[in-house]
This record gives sequence, C-alpha cells and structure tokens, in this order.
Amino acid sequence: MTEQIESEQNKRLKGKFNFEKHGFYSVTHYIDAQIGFGCKKKLNPQDTKNVSGIGFYIPNKTYNETDSTRKAFYIRATYGEELSDGIRMRTEQNFYEPLDLEFRDEFFYDKVTEKLYKGSKEITGDELLLEVYGKHIKTTRPILGLYLRTKLRFWRIWFPWPLKFLSNVSHYLLFFISGDKYTYEFLFQEENLNGQIISSRMAERIDRKETKKESEKESKQIDFFGNKVQQWLIVFYSLLHLSFWFLIRYFDIKTDQIEDFFSNNFLLVLYVIVSFWFIETVLPFFLKRLVKYFSTWSFQVANKTIKV
Repeated sequence: MTEQIESEQNKRLKGKFNFEKHGFYSVTHYIDAQIGFGCKKKLNPQDTKNVSGIGFYIPNKTYNETDSTRKAFYIRATYGEELSDGIRMRTEQNFYEPLDLEFRDEFFYDKVTEKLYKGSKEITGDELLLEVYGKHIKTTRPILGLYLRTKLRFWRIWFPWPLKFLSNVSHYLLFFISGDKYTYEFLFQEENLNGQIISSRMAERIDRKETKKESEKESKQIDFFGNKVQQWLIVFYSLLHLSFWFLIRYFDIKTDQIEDFFSNNFLLVLYVIVSFWFIETVLPFFLKRLVKYFSTWSFQVANKTIKV
C-alpha cells in the first residue's frame, strides 16, 4: 500500500497556522484531498477524555473547477471522546460543551495567490483558526455563551416539545377512535401503520405482507346498516353518542328540535350515514395528517441550522 504524499501547496497552507502556539496538536493532512488537514485541541488540561477536532478541507472537485481561483473552505469542528483514529461522535448534546459546527461559505482560499479570506477580507491563518475555535467553544463561556445556550435550548428542546406533544395527542386520539397506531418518521419519510411500514423513502423497507394484527382486525367486523365495519369504530361511535345523551340529561338541555329531527326515520338514516362516514374516514385522515405534520415540524425545528 502506497502512502498518499502530501502536496507542497497543502504544506505551505499549514505553514500559515501557528498550531502549537495556540495549543493545537496532531496536525494531519487529508490523504484524499489536494487541500485538507485536521488538528486537535483540549478544552482544558483537566479534560483528559474529550477533545476538539477541527478540519479544513476543499473537495478536489471544487478545487479543480475553473470558474474562480478563490475556493470556499469546508470547515468542520467537532467535540467528543478522543480515539486513536479520530473522535467519537456524541449521542447527546450538552449545551455547556463545545458545539459541533460546519462552515461552508464564510472562509476562502485562493489557490493561485494562496491567501486566506473571510468573505472579501484577507485574514491570517491564526485569525481563521481562532475564530473557528472561538465559535466552537462559545457555549462554554459562562456569560458570553448564555444567549447562545438559551437559543439552542429554545430550538432544540423547548419549541420541539409542544410539537411532539401535539403529534402524540393526535396519535392517541386516532388510536382511541379507530384502533389504528400510526406514526411518521421524517428522517426516512416513513409512515408506519399498526407495526407495518406502508410508505418510506427507502422502498425496500416496505413490507407488503399482511400482518396477523391486520387479519384479526378484519375478522372483528360487524354488520352496520348493511355494511361490514370494524367493531372498534362501532363501539367508539356508540360511546360518543351515549356520552352526548348523558351530558344532555345531566345538564337538562332542551332537545325538542333534536327529538323532532330524529323522529323522522329518513333524516335519522341520513344522520347516521354522514356522521359515521365522518368518524370512520374524515377524522382518521385528518388525525394522520396532524401526526405527520407535527412530527415533521418537530424534526425540522430540532435540526434547524443556527447561526453562531
């Protein structure tokens, strides 16, 4: 196996950064890029387990494009457990720890002049390195990081919580009305009904086989006005109207006009047909859309790009 030789241009670029002066170590070039290297730094001497890693990278495809000599750095700052071959990604975010950040269109490198820029302003390597690291550790500042920590809590925890709650309420209402358990996972754009994936961005995950639970559900059907309908729906429909009847009796509400309406057999049949259609079709459809809507919104809010 032949080791990838680092380009002279990348060596010169690294020479613009005073890594040791600012406490950075393990400066390593990327073997799959003309321009690319990474470095590490400890947040404090007491932190023997975790480390910050910062990588500077220009994809070869971007580097070789001829439209402009000025190329945007793809810079990534991460924090986690230090391993022999990298950094372990965190499973949970502690808002008092350094942030995982990405910079895609803020800092630039001119491959002809080999100068560094922030926007249109020329900067030094140390200015670039310290600004990236400063934003990376901003949440660790007791006072200066207070606003950012509050902002992160709002978007990552406080705002998504009521959206998740509304999604769960819609989920359990649907189950109470129809007996269906419906969930939606935005990441895979996946709908799950009664334990079976019915729609997914990954088509191979969809199982077309009939589940035992669905077979049992179909067997529990009874005749209702000449139609076979699910027993669960009939029970809910009956309980709903019994509840209305008890409430009317309890509060002694006058029902003369209602009684006149239901004394007409034709109107009674029309009411039953329309109201049951609403309970059986319209309401479940609406609740499924709410589950999907609030699940999607919750995910998008929790993963919103936040400017530091």
